[in-house]
Amino acid sequence: MAGSIDFFNLAISAVDGVFAQTTAPSFLTTFVTQLWLWTRVAFGIGFVIFVHELGHFLAAKWCGVKVEKFYVGFDVPIKIGPIQFPRTLGRFRYGETEYGIGTIPLGGYVKMLGQDDDPRKAEAEAKRIKRPADSEDPEDEADHVTLDPRSFPAKPVWQRMIIISAGVVMNLITGVMFAMIAFSQGVPYTPAVVGDVTPGGPAYQAGIEPGGKVVSVGGMPRDERLHFREMKLAILTEGLDDPNKEVDIAIEYPNGEIKYQLASVGMPDDPSMRMIGISMPASTKLDKTSFAMPGSIASTVLTAADGGAQVIAFAGTPLPGDGSDDSVEGSIALRKYLQENVTKPVTLTLRRTDASEVDVTFPTQSLKLPGIRFAVGPVKALVKDGAASQAGVQVGDVLVAVDGNKSFDAFSLPSLVADVSKPTTLTLRRGVDKDAKDVELTITPSKGARSTSPISETDNIIALDRFEFAYEALAKVASVDYSVAGSAASDSPLVAGDELRSFAVRWPDGKVPASLAGENFEELRKKLVEGWEFSTQYPLTAFVRVIQSLPEGTEFKVLAARNEKIFESTSKVTLTDISWSERGIGFTGVERMHYASSVGEAFSLGIRESKRRLGDVFTFLTLLVQGKVQSKQVGGPITIFRAAGAETTRGMSALLMFLTLLSMNLAILNFLPIPALDGGHMVFLVAEAVLGRPVNEKLQMQLTMAGVLALLSLMVFAVFNDIQQFR
Repeated sequence: MAGSIDFFNLAISAVDGVFAQTTAPSFLTTFVTQLWLWTRVAFGIGFVIFVHELGHFLAAKWCGVKVEKFYVGFDVPIKIGPIQFPRTLGRFRYGETEYGIGTIPLGGYVKMLGQDDDPRKAEAEAKRIKRPADSEDPEDEADHVTLDPRSFPAKPVWQRMIIISAGVVMNLITGVMFAMIAFSQGVPYTPAVVGDVTPGGPAYQAGIEPGGKVVSVGGMPRDERLHFREMKLAILTEGLDDPNKEVDIAIEYPNGEIKYQLASVGMPDDPSMRMIGISMPASTKLDKTSFAMPGSIASTVLTAADGGAQVIAFAGTPLPGDGSDDSVEGSIALRKYLQENVTKPVTLTLRRTDASEVDVTFPTQSLKLPGIRFAVGPVKALVKDGAASQAGVQVGDVLVAVDGNKSFDAFSLPSLVADVSKPTTLTLRRGVDKDAKDVELTITPSKGARSTSPISETDNIIALDRFEFAYEALAKVASVDYSVAGSAASDSPLVAGDELRSFAVRWPDGKVPASLAGENFEELRKKLVEGWEFSTQYPLTAFVRVIQSLPEGTEFKVLAARNEKIFESTSKVTLTDISWSERGIGFTGVERMHYASSVGEAFSLGIRESKRRLGDVFTFLTLLVQGKVQSKQVGGPITIFRAAGAETTRGMSALLMFLTLLSMNLAILNFLPIPALDGGHMVFLVAEAVLGRPVNEKLQMQLTMAGVLALLSLMVFAVFNDIQQFR
């Protein structure tokens, strides 16, 4: 009863902001920590497989079937050249059964007398259990045989059905138990609260405000404790099912509930990953170790004593809310304060871990650029019924002046208008080529600012919160500081209008800066050295963010184009007089605990969690069959181990919740009507019950062989996907 070929999982990845740690653990500490982590992961996944096979084992014993082997992992002989690898990590015999752990950790099996999933051995196994029938007539005895009464095929159909389905039943039961235990201990989760909206995304255009609590998505029942991950998964699957269908979403605010219908969009670098542009909330608590981005203003102000501190006030005003570090009201107010004062020093009151309180003043953070100002592109999105929309701004317009001021670029605009409060005249170029004309519109600024940076990292969209529209930042020269970039005296000086193709870094003195040292930054360093070519995967906005962690004077070789002719130039990282929207403060994410108050509630939550995970697996399989899931979204054992490892670092309850998902996954996939899986065996048994006789042995063997080959092919495909994704 193989359970190994069932490791298919929908993997959702996200890019997190990176902050340097103040201390580095020793090699021994790291090794022991990782060893203990993977031991727990292996034990957890192995236990899920064990209970599946235990179901088959117990049912077989109850029905009087002889069980010859019980293995977690496969004991298949492996030989590479002259090297023969051991088949098992350990085995022993107790009674009539051999128990062991196979060296191939991709599942497990129970070998019963008269049953073998290996088609090559099926015929020999069938002969092994046949016995001559008792008869006084020698000729009659030669033509009739009986089966060994303790063999699997000798048992009635209903008993064999119990044996076959017992593994799935055990997974369903233990899945519920995992979730019950997890909720009894407390399940950590990030609430589905709108921390912010992505500039230009569907939620941004709909005018969704930060701070609201999402209580329902799509056809999901209302849930006051909806997890952010649940919300993302619901949006993803609905978008994959029908990209043109609007997603129903209900958001609860203090003054009532608002319902929206939003069309999901694909991620810029992966259109198959659907989203509506809602980001997680952050807490008011500084991270214990990653509390300051290297090279930022925060790194010059904060000290190790501030690690883990909680912000309790800004500018002498206590944060609203209940005072806890995960207060959504306090978090949103804090971030709005930081954004609305991006051009001014800000003062935060911190309560440190030793209970002392201290006021910390953060100067403005100057933006670093490579001696080049980037051009402002067309308006990409308007907030519904927002200031820009009411003033007559249209998608496609290009902003050329603010109250007559034309001295700005794509990244200076947000700070230029950050504290605008009076009606403002915008000059916009509308149309293209000969049809282009300048129009002047008077816009009344809105009262609010975003709760996080107005600059999207996943694409080149920048929001002007006061005017409630978003525009594109272009990899195009708006102006040049010739003292540090593309000297005007060179043969090919950079000039306004040049298209920028790539930037390749030259490390100062050949040394990688400390801010980008370490294995975590290996891919980023490689990209910078080879040349950051602007694309959907590597947008300009992400490049500008990376520059903020580079030392002043870092040199770049620049590839640019003019009239489709490519030429080289140079530039250096330098501080500008532009205020950057971030000061480099590293906050933790909001995390809450969901506790069951009684055994009854724990059981109810366990049932609910199991039903949801079953639904997730069914939905994924349906989309997979319909061809709506891309091949790269199919993961194998490496994906599962990594996902389990990530959950284990969050605590035992998070691991138990993952094992609930894995149990449901194993239960459903094992019961698919594919020969060699439990579902395939059940199909043969149903046919036998209907026909009144077993399915032809030869046909069973052929179908089983086809099933095994198909499953092995899928497994190889999934493992290949894993290697491609994580290499």
